[in-house]
Amino acid sequence: MVTQKNTTQSVYHVGGIKGDHCRDRIEHTLSHLQGVASVKVDMASKQVAVSHDEALPSSGIEETLQSLGYSVLS
Repeated sequence: MVTQKNTTQSVYHVGGIKGDHCRDRIEHTLSHLQGVASVKVDMASKQVAVSHDEALPSSGIEETLQSLGYSVLS
């Protein structure tokens, strides 16, 4: 995890989140990406909020979510 000044927060609407196991899997995996400071999954709204270094492209986060089997909704 990072704690840098140049962080931003991105919020993703994610399809396929079904329970605590999904939340834990997403939080664990994304938190290990270089440049990610924190991850919070809101089960009710199916949203994933990621605080990350501005240099980390959103596409990298989206690709990681998709590689876990979740869909990123617009």
